[in-house]
Amino acid sequence: MADELEAPEGADVDDWGDHVAFLRETFINDLVRRGFRLTSEKSEGARSDAILTDSRVTVLVEDGFPYTPPRVRTEVPGPMSWHRDSLGHLCLYTARDHDGQPWLDADVFLARIEEWFAKNDAGWPDDPPALDLEAYLNLPVDSRFILYSDLDTYTDDYVKLRGDQGQVRLEGAGKVPKRSTKGYLSGYVTDIGEVATPPMDWEALIENVPEPDKIRGAIERARVDVLLVQYRRGDQRGALAVTFPTDRGAQPSRRANGQGGRRPRSGNGPRGGSGSQRRPHLAFSGSADAAAMRLRSGSAAAALNDKHVYVVGAGALGSHICDGLVRAGLGHLTVRDYQTLTPGNMTRHLVANLLYVGHNKARVVEAVLKNRPYSQTRIESVPDALTSPTEAAELLRGCDLLVDATADGSVTCMLEAAAGFTGIRFVTTCLQNEGRSMRVDVVPPLDGAAPLAPTVIRPSSTPEVFEAGCGLPVSPTPPYAVAEAAAIAVRHSVGLLAGTPEAAAGEHRNLD
Repeated sequence: MADELEAPEGADVDDWGDHVAFLRETFINDLVRRGFRLTSEKSEGARSDAILTDSRVTVLVEDGFPYTPPRVRTEVPGPMSWHRDSLGHLCLYTARDHDGQPWLDADVFLARIEEWFAKNDAGWPDDPPALDLEAYLNLPVDSRFILYSDLDTYTDDYVKLRGDQGQVRLEGAGKVPKRSTKGYLSGYVTDIGEVATPPMDWEALIENVPEPDKIRGAIERARVDVLLVQYRRGDQRGALAVTFPTDRGAQPSRRANGQGGRRPRSGNGPRGGSGSQRRPHLAFSGSADAAAMRLRSGSAAAALNDKHVYVVGAGALGSHICDGLVRAGLGHLTVRDYQTLTPGNMTRHLVANLLYVGHNKARVVEAVLKNRPYSQTRIESVPDALTSPTEAAELLRGCDLLVDATADGSVTCMLEAAAGFTGIRFVTTCLQNEGRSMRVDVVPPLDGAAPLAPTVIRPSSTPEVFEAGCGLPVSPTPPYAVAEAAAIAVRHSVGLLAGTPEAAAGEHRNLD
């Protein structure tokens, strides 16, 4: 391993370049000692590539070594697999494998190659169905991004798309066009089903499409500008976009060479007619479905889908808490605050747009979060202060969790009393000591645990500054402390909602 390698006695590896060169030379020499033949090593300024071969594989040691793994191409013929790229390089390491550079140990590296051959011979048992069909196609790249949703609705039919050089959006069903309409692109949606081996070029892809001659003809007659191809691997569904830009379309770029890179081939255009002028290009694409966007919401998202959280306080901390809960997949959010957004709020508040100044904080948080494309959260706002003890108890009864982010002692005391009377738990959170500390209190604590000890308030490090009356000093809490505290508060809230609490009584944390 990297930390086991040592320079020979007397070698000077204090210089960074010498250190990297030593690791590189050590690795190459270890491969040579194990039967590899160094067939090429060239230097071009800072770039230096080494090629080593044995009877089965070729190893390319590139400029990024030792911090990028060597690329390996097999000389043994065999079928294309999801674990080989278009140039024949073996997929040996995932991003998670890069910590510690395990390939630096030649024996570990060669064992990984042997493991690859064994799994390939066995047909890749327990292989996760990654959706990366784009990585295997030898096509030039269209720089536009194709944005779509609910492709199943349009399978085996024409669609209408519109956009600019940066983004093209599917707008809905389309008729069979005589030609592309100005301002719009014509698309076609198809489904090639389960993909056993990835197609390498346009011809291999189009042959798997239902009615390939129909699609070819539509492309050649300029009736299809974008072909959206759905496919399946196991229980996972994916899609890719192939475009046929004309002279007025986006200028294609080429994928960078390197691991995972693909080189466009000549002669991959549709056959016959004007196909030579409308060659296929691979475009980046993605689903705008809320469900697809929420795949990154976290493992607790399913448990939050039917939960209702009531957040009192839509200031800096409260607004970011609301944002975190919506991103986490919350089903129903109510946010309450009586105050108005001011220019001074922009630095720390979630809503950092002067267009919202003068409007109620809860209302603007609702407006912004409702427009988040991934959000399926039902959001309501209440532009009122919480002053009624009776209402405080009603609020606790009417939601799955109440979060107090007011930093108002009177509100917090009222909610604590209401929680003690009703037996219903809530969370209160605040920043203290000018953002150097924060706390999240679970009230009352779980399982009869003791409450958190009071915070030690330290003397202020800066003189007070006032924008308004003497009762409203400007807090010097930095924005990053607000974001950090909000994340901690959301973590505790999600844990309580999902039945996996972070702590019985909450948490006090120093942030400096």
